[in-house]
Formats: sequence, C-alpha cells, structure tokens
Amino acid sequence: MNNYEIKIEPYMQDLSDVSDYLDHAKFQLLTQIAPYKNNNIWTALSVHGYGVNPSDIYKPGFARNDKKIDKKLQWTSILNKPIMEPIREIIARLPCKFERIRLMKLAAGKSLRKHNDNIDPDIENKKIVRIHVPIRTNSEVVFTMYKNDEDENGEKLNLKVGHFYYLDVTKPHSVSNNSSLDRYHLVVDCYMNEELKVVL
Repeated sequence: MNNYEIKIEPYMQDLSDVSDYLDHAKFQLLTQIAPYKNNNIWTALSVHGYGVNPSDIYKPGFARNDKKIDKKLQWTSILNKPIMEPIREIIARLPCKFERIRLMKLAAGKSLRKHNDNIDPDIENKKIVRIHVPIRTNSEVVFTMYKNDEDENGEKLNLKVGHFYYLDVTKPHSVSNNSSLDRYHLVVDCYMNEELKVVL
C-alpha cells in the first residue's frame, strides 16, 4: 500500500469483461481545452451525474453554455447493464454520498501533461474528495503526482486494478499511458464525511 491508497478492501475479481465492454462504448470528450480539444485522448462516461444518460458527464456551471444540463444528481442507464455488476460492487464499498461518478478513459499511447483539476470549488475546499479505482491499467501506465508547479520529477505511481486511491487532484499531476491498451479508471467524487475520513 502506498501513501495514496485508502483503507478499503480492494476489489480482486476479474474486471476484464467490464474493460472489454468499455472498449466498444461511446465515450464523451472531457474537455475543450487544447491540446485535448476535438480528439479522443481523454474521455468519460457518466455512471452517476446530472442526467440519466452515460453521455451526461458535465456539471452545471462547468460546461459550455450551449449544453442543457439537469440539476438533479441521478444514476445513469449504464449501471442497469448486467456487465456493470462489478462497478456497482466497487461503488458500494465507499462509505459516502456521491456527487459525480465517471468512467474515464486515457487512450492507448497517449498522455496528459502536468495539470491541476482546480475548477471545482467543492474539490478545492475538500467538501468533495475524488477517489480513483483502476478498472484496466498496467505497469506501462504511470500516474505522476507533483509537490508543486516547480517540481519537475514528481512521484511516479503504478496504480493497481481494483484498489482505491485518493489522489489530491488540486495538486499538479500527469498521466502517461505508454501501453497498447486504453486505460480505464472509475473516478468517484465523494462528499466528505466522518466515515470517509477514517479510511483516507
């Protein structure tokens, strides 16, 4: 266990069927920021969010003005699929109420440069904490956490499938997928509470 893994029993069952299903799912662009605009490097599906469809990945106030976004948090239709039973089991292990939950894909052979996820004040003030659970990854996928913007080397992490990690995404981080397979993470935004503080 490294400093980022939290004290929740890992999900140790095979997740390859879920990954194979996701290989054929239609993911949505996560950002309109260069250099990721209009490409498929960094994409997501909604499991729990502001809308019933897996394509409803955005949050009110954090999307383009032309997007109509439901203001009510709800489970999306993807969770009804039998293939998603492992995802339901993973989510059930977290002792919290949920804001958005997304499946995030980093395309094979692609990288996300050093950046901060600092647009959401609820994450900045720790009202929401973002938990990552790798669904498909390997030793060629490297998640790097940096102490600050001046830190050039950072701490390189190889996260394990089915394990739960709290990664403070208000701090600089980068991800490189040097493998020939798309990388999938289940990313759960949890409302902070006393039970969650115990396991973090």
